[in-house]
Amino acid sequence: MKRILITACVVAVSVGALAGIGATTAMADGGKAADDAQLLDVTKQVGGIQKKMNELLAHGRWATAGNLLAGADCGYGDAAPVFALWGDPAMYALAPQGDLAVSDGWTLNKQTTVSSGGDPFSGAGHSLLFAKGAEAATPAMCVNLDNPTIRFFVRDIGGNEKSHLKVDVLYEDFGGQVKHLTIAKLTAGTEWQPSVILPIYMNMLALASPNGFTAVALQFKAEGLQQSETLAISSLYVDPFSSR
Repeated sequence: MKRILITACVVAVSVGALAGIGATTAMADGGKAADDAQLLDVTKQVGGIQKKMNELLAHGRWATAGNLLAGADCGYGDAAPVFALWGDPAMYALAPQGDLAVSDGWTLNKQTTVSSGGDPFSGAGHSLLFAKGAEAATPAMCVNLDNPTIRFFVRDIGGNEKSHLKVDVLYEDFGGQVKHLTIAKLTAGTEWQPSVILPIYMNMLALASPNGFTAVALQFKAEGLQQSETLAISSLYVDPFSSR
């Protein structure tokens, strides 16, 4: 019973901390109110999932692993303060296939293309281009409580900066079925810039896994693009997964 109560408290603290990330994102990027506006309020959805997880653990049960976790990449390289130049001192590691040098693990529709040339800050040699109607999903990656956020570089080419990139977190529910949570609608300038700090939220589900980790993927969808406009992302980073 003590283990269950402690676990429930840890979940509550972790979710509260994640919710606070959205409120402090603007501070990390120079206090821009527009950054906060790009993050959606998912407090109700996350709170509901947290409640179900607490009930699961209170009955001494674990979540069922599904195909997302079975195919997840748990390998990360060395971490570094990639976004320190923009006031974000957190340590990030490149996500699996995050530099797009290899992209066979990504799911891309025909309006989405991998292009040579990336942001000038990370040294990436490739980027992902989103034309009108484009959608893409990253490879699944292992995360735990040490992985609260994801960040990358983004750019709007040929537009008026009014379009946005919808970002969903794909995760497994307690029965192993893939679900999604829309967490942000990102905008970008004409030059490469860091995205807002994106809370993963669903990394908390690692507490419901007997292995101490779970799997997520990011899904992107371009919305509101003009005829000749293209959104681009480069160099996807995540807080480094710690083996247990």
